[in-house]
Amino acid sequence: MRLIVIWIWIITPCLTALGQQNELDSLRQIVQRTGIPDSTKIILWNEMAYAFYSIKPDSGIYYAQMARNLAEKLEHEHYQAVSWNNLGSNYWAKGADSLALKAYMEAMKIHTSLKNDLGAAKALSNMALIQYNQSDFLEAIRSHEEAISRFQTMSHVPGIYYNLSNLGVVYLSLADYPKALAAFFEALKLMPEEEKMLQANLATNIGLVYKNTGELDTAFNYQQRAYEWFEKAGNQQGLANALGNMGVILDQNKAHAKALIHFNNSLAINKEIGNLRRIGSDLTNMGRVHLNLKQYDSAYYFHLQAIQAYEQTNDLENGAMNYHLLGNLIAAMPPDFLPFESITAENKISKSLEWQEKGRVMALRSGAKPLLQDVYLGLSNTHALQNDFEKALFWHKKHLEFRDSIFNDEKQKELLRQQARFEFDKKEMLLKASHEKALAMGKTAVEEQAYKKQLIAGVFVFFVFFFLVVAVLYKKKRDAREREQEAALKQKIAETEMKWLKAQLNPHFIFNSLNAISDFILKHDPITADYYLGKFAKLMRMILEKSGEQTISLKEDLQMLEIYMQLEAFRFNGKFSYVIDLESGVDSDKIQVPPLLLQPYVENSIWHGFSKKNEIPGEIRVVIRKSGNGITLIVEDNGKGLDGPEPLKKIKNGHSMGMRLTEDRISVWNLSRKAKARVQHGAMDTGYRVELELPELC
Repeated sequence: MRLIVIWIWIITPCLTALGQQNELDSLRQIVQRTGIPDSTKIILWNEMAYAFYSIKPDSGIYYAQMARNLAEKLEHEHYQAVSWNNLGSNYWAKGADSLALKAYMEAMKIHTSLKNDLGAAKALSNMALIQYNQSDFLEAIRSHEEAISRFQTMSHVPGIYYNLSNLGVVYLSLADYPKALAAFFEALKLMPEEEKMLQANLATNIGLVYKNTGELDTAFNYQQRAYEWFEKAGNQQGLANALGNMGVILDQNKAHAKALIHFNNSLAINKEIGNLRRIGSDLTNMGRVHLNLKQYDSAYYFHLQAIQAYEQTNDLENGAMNYHLLGNLIAAMPPDFLPFESITAENKISKSLEWQEKGRVMALRSGAKPLLQDVYLGLSNTHALQNDFEKALFWHKKHLEFRDSIFNDEKQKELLRQQARFEFDKKEMLLKASHEKALAMGKTAVEEQAYKKQLIAGVFVFFVFFFLVVAVLYKKKRDAREREQEAALKQKIAETEMKWLKAQLNPHFIFNSLNAISDFILKHDPITADYYLGKFAKLMRMILEKSGEQTISLKEDLQMLEIYMQLEAFRFNGKFSYVIDLESGVDSDKIQVPPLLLQPYVENSIWHGFSKKNEIPGEIRVVIRKSGNGITLIVEDNGKGLDGPEPLKKIKNGHSMGMRLTEDRISVWNLSRKAKARVQHGAMDTGYRVELELPELC
């Protein structure tokens, strides 16, 4: 029985915590109001689709379709890809694998056409999960390995450990437990310590490995640990998975009553979510427990319901398992207890074989070796009950062949591991021998040169004494000069930082934002006021937190910049839109920049480019890309430009105090870090462009 946690990639413009029902209601009311720009509607609908993914997938599907339809109407390919991905994730949560696979394929197609390598790799990861759910294990392994290769090329660590975790799930279904554990532990090694939810999912899967290898106490401890993490986080799907897995372990330990309680609780959660695949898992496990309790009629109906669920998800492995279990169930019914009119003492064995044969055919299509072992053993036992010992022996041999093939595979894997270890030891010995040879040659060369050094020792001592006196005098003079330069630099840094602290944001922006909030309140629109105030408060809090730091990560700076542009775009009622384009391969977590580096340039575009422009919608484009040994940050708008085509040039007095102050900060940055950051900006044919180059040191 597969009760395995896998991860999907959710791509959405704003990954905020929108799980609270009141926040969702607020967004729903805002997006229904008239006058909301279409681009804002797409963003809000995608946020809502993302929020409903783990709560109510049907609602998530509705909002993802709304976002997709509007994005297609506006011919906005990026948001089309985002909407398709959110649509696939909600279909996945419902167990509608075919629809999910189609959605992910559409997302990958668009990302590929846009040359968005990261988006295409994430869509490929999600496609692999659907292939796994459809029991296409070989394609799932290939897709995960290709996704891992793509993420490694981009040095995208989360993508690597997500796919390693899911690859382990595939190997777990194929009973390749060493490979499964290796993948899980490799993912755990790469996973950040603060990612408790991801570690909970890994604990679930590691527990399943130990369950399948018979270490039930260790398995139960892992599942219980995962349950506690899911409960604290309020993750309903995680809770259902952990409950189901604990139920399986309890059933194997003969604690059938406790197992049923766990399965019923898991089933209730999965029905609320609407996850057909997990519903099928719970029904299958409940059928097993009722068979162990000799409640044959209840077990029969549970397995029939499970088959119906798996038929809707095209899950071959679990569908085959239920056919097989139904056959075993009918064969196990005692002659004095046959609760169904269609099953009699005369046809009981033939009915059992009929179900088991269906299970065998479907199991062969799925390629799940552990299941085929069980199916062949069940056929052997049923033919023995029919006194057809020839067929019983035939299927028993097939059972042993599959069991031995897995055992032989394990021996081969162990042989490969030993060979790899031998190759490693061999290379280590060669390196050691080479190192020792180099040391010996170096020692001989030193001895040959020793006598030459003795000849010039006397002359060397004289010159050392002479130059020592000169060096001391020079060092005193140089140190005094460096102290003066350092004091001057510190004074300039202090003056520049003091000016920046006084002008982190244009006071007009704060005043206008508070006026906007007041206006919403006076218009009896508390929902919009609350949403605007929340964004404004978050921006103020981030600025206060980062104002005491000389540098912050580029990711944090872009987060503050995006909130600022959201507030201004909302206050200007869609007068302009914005795009933040982060080139793949740029690690925004590691790159350090001064706080609010780009904000003055964006502010200049808004106030000088769009405040009086009504002909066409304004657009601000922020681009971060690699360049040489560093990165280039570009802020470009389509506001008022030059009358005729002229080359990009710097305007000495045509930009804001914030822009001039930013140039001073960059100059101080260069002096204090001996860097070569530079900025150039000016008007174009249409609009204004700023290019800021930061070296690798940043």
